[in-house]
Amino acid sequence: VLSPTLVLISGDIRPKTHCEQHRDSLQSGNGGVRPIGAFIPQCDEEGQYRPQQCHGSTGHCWCVDSRGQERAGTRTPPGAPAINCDEPGKK
Repeated sequence: VLSPTLVLISGDIRPKTHCEQHRDSLQSGNGGVRPIGAFIPQCDEEGQYRPQQCHGSTGHCWCVDSRGQERAGTRTPPGAPAINCDEPGKK
């Protein structure tokens, strides 16, 4: 049994990243039932925040930095074209 702070990836055990801990704390809070409409951060295969985060309930998307903090001016409304989070000024 792995510790809640460790993750098994391709046979290697490593500490969970900030993104994985953030995501897991929201998913396991409330007895494992996540609140309706709650935003759950999306982590990539290496456990880092995906550059673009989207809220499944509202349809809003935005770019984040490596710490998961929203980058100013990148939030898009539902149905808007996807923003290029590598170059936020370009679509």
